[in-house]
Amino acid sequence: MPDKNKIEYFLFRSLVTLFNKIGLNRTRKLARLIGYLFYYLIPIRKSTVLSNLRKAFPDKSEKEIHNIARQNYIHMSITFAELMILPSLQDSDIRNEIVFDNRERVESVIKNDKGTILLTGHFGNWEIIMSALAVNVHAVYNVLVKPQRNVYITEWLERTRNRGSARVIPVGLSVKQIFSALKNGEVVGIAGDQRGPADAPRFRFFDVQTALNTGAAAFALKTGCDILLLVAVRQPDFKYKIYANRMEYDALPGSYDEKLIAITQKYISFLESYVKKYPSQYFWMHKIWKY
Repeated sequence: MPDKNKIEYFLFRSLVTLFNKIGLNRTRKLARLIGYLFYYLIPIRKSTVLSNLRKAFPDKSEKEIHNIARQNYIHMSITFAELMILPSLQDSDIRNEIVFDNRERVESVIKNDKGTILLTGHFGNWEIIMSALAVNVHAVYNVLVKPQRNVYITEWLERTRNRGSARVIPVGLSVKQIFSALKNGEVVGIAGDQRGPADAPRFRFFDVQTALNTGAAAFALKTGCDILLLVAVRQPDFKYKIYANRMEYDALPGSYDEKLIAITQKYISFLESYVKKYPSQYFWMHKIWKY
């Protein structure tokens, strides 16, 4: 019986080959069409997207909700297509695709030798952030990742995230490695907006309670490292603008647990502020408000 994972990987690599042959600009145009096709003909997770958007934007009309959802499918299609072509891009290509809102701020935080958590979310093109930093700011980078169901695609993704010799740290085997990296003054990238377990603390995201993990906050409190909040926003010309803010958390009042909550809420509120401005660029396809 054929191995389902191998068949999926074959199809995946076929797309990678096609996108690399036609180049980045044509890949984006083709991905737009693919996004339309999925929205109208293969509406995977469409009910989840619409449900999430209705919760996040209760004042918007159904027409507005469906328009955002359609644009979201197009955005996600482009994002995943870019991920497939990202490893073949030269450093100069990456630099050409990125504009920093304030590169000096980012560089000053990363190079202060305190260790830095780069805290982002599944918004814009979150995968391009580490590549953009690796070719612009010299440092030792690590990225925390959740393995995919398909082991072959997981291995491929790990190779794509290795630009600038960035190290991949799998979720579940990560605590000691992250502590060691931060203590050595290195950079650790984390996308912290995935839904936590049912017994995780609750946070306000669009005024709806959701469960989130507080691991990034715990690493920061225990190591004293910097926290840099980042998003990569797709621009009308398909390039990305990276916005970054250094989170101030040294003077937070309360107990250790209260500080965990405060830091995590600061992070998710930062992410929310950009999702409100660019709602079609968020990954609405996961059930962030499952319980």
